[in-house]
Amino acid sequence: MKQTTYNPSGHKGNQPVRVLSLNVTEWFENTYPQFKEDILEKAIKEKGLYEEIRLIEREEKIGDPAFVGSYKVISIEESFLSYLWSLSYSLVVLFDENIHKPQTIENYTLDSKAQHLINEALKLFDYGFSLMYNFNYWDKNLPNPEEFDPAANEYIEKANGVYLNAVNYVLLHELAHVDLGHIDNDILNSEKGIKTPESEIKQDEYHADKYAFERIMQGSDYLTNKHTVSVGIIAGICSFIFFSAEMGGGDHPDPDERLKIALESLDLEEEDNLWGMACLAFKLWSIKHKIDLGWPVKVDTYRDLFYLTLTRIEALKQ
Repeated sequence: MKQTTYNPSGHKGNQPVRVLSLNVTEWFENTYPQFKEDILEKAIKEKGLYEEIRLIEREEKIGDPAFVGSYKVISIEESFLSYLWSLSYSLVVLFDENIHKPQTIENYTLDSKAQHLINEALKLFDYGFSLMYNFNYWDKNLPNPEEFDPAANEYIEKANGVYLNAVNYVLLHELAHVDLGHIDNDILNSEKGIKTPESEIKQDEYHADKYAFERIMQGSDYLTNKHTVSVGIIAGICSFIFFSAEMGGGDHPDPDERLKIALESLDLEEEDNLWGMACLAFKLWSIKHKIDLGWPVKVDTYRDLFYLTLTRIEALKQ
């Protein structure tokens, strides 16, 4: 039987991800023990960071997913959050049910329950992806964090953990722009009538990624566990892959490059599932943008497949 976790007096927003809105704030403020005192309160006092995260609830397609401007308010779109939960859920389910279990369970047979989970994950991914082009309300017959039967779908809670870490990584990236002085530098340049060079903007983005990675990993065994945090980081970065058929980042680093840096920073074994999950994201990207990556029939490790895919994506960029 489906249960609902929605509380209109405490949950802000119009989409099912609203039931996790308080968790988003809590996880951000408690990225690691003493984070609030060491980082947030100091950034508020010394750097002018606005105290609250601004949720943009407009019923519109995804525009600017998350940002922090000259007023130093960290803002994030509800449409983007809906997309991010959809992607987090889909990556977890599709990798586990369609890739990992068939490879690791002897004489594995895809039963009707597994096929249903896969079909629903694909439909949910399609919905999340569609938010880049048009806004539509979430069909609650699809998996969602607000109304679900925990006995029928054990992946909802897993997806929630991945999603919350993915959101936290994105928010920490935006916080970095304030805490590292990037916003102040942009303001100073603007006052002088100078446009911040693209090379400097890109360098700031690399620094913000590093900042976010280091802080979220500092609390990797605090709110959940290192594995869930790691999956969240990868899901968060993978969410930016789908915005461009050219895998371009504009004045940001290309998302495949950002993903490569994150995976290498995690110091993974060659067969770690995270390499495979990143490849799954590339596969979904190639399907959505109708791009043939020439997937090999067989590779030795997920890591090999990841780097082979990067090489082919780089060739496409050229």
